[in-house]
Amino acid sequence: MLVLVAVTLLAIAGTKLYGQGQQQNQVSAPARSRADETLEWWNQIGNKLIAMARDFPEDKYDFKVQKDERSFAENLLHVAAVDYDLIGRVSGSNVGPDFGKNGHNPSRDVYKTKADVVKLIEQAIADGAAVIKQQGDAGLDKTTPFAWETGKHVVHNSYIWITAIEHSTEHFGQLVVYYRANNLVPPESRR
Repeated sequence: MLVLVAVTLLAIAGTKLYGQGQQQNQVSAPARSRADETLEWWNQIGNKLIAMARDFPEDKYDFKVQKDERSFAENLLHVAAVDYDLIGRVSGSNVGPDFGKNGHNPSRDVYKTKADVVKLIEQAIADGAAVIKQQGDAGLDKTTPFAWETGKHVVHNSYIWITAIEHSTEHFGQLVVYYRANNLVPPESRR
């Protein structure tokens, strides 16, 4: 019995030492650039929203869970408009369409069809990705006056990208509810 315990302990110790040696011999890859990491997250949530925009039935695009909230289409239009607002701030130029006086809520009268909404969200994601790539890490370090729920202050552009990604993620979650309320399975849950 004592021999069995000793052999077991030696085996465990040997396995542990072997594992540590293997870890020390493996070289971890260097971190990617911050712009590449930001681009990954921007595209990740953007592609989820694009998949939903393409997938959700057009006859349900004006569906609302309750009357005092945005419809499915209005949520996507809102995300695209806010993205364009933030892309414009970071790039220092006017990017995307003019959404009129209610700049964060484009009218369904302008974006009447599913194809119109899909095209807008696709273009907003592509335009944001282009700015992230073009500006790189240096663009993330630039500062911009910003007033979004936290009061007006100066922030790094990386903060603005995080705000845009987080905002899109909130609306993604809301659109999942719209799917479930219609007895549909969101694309992301079909794996």
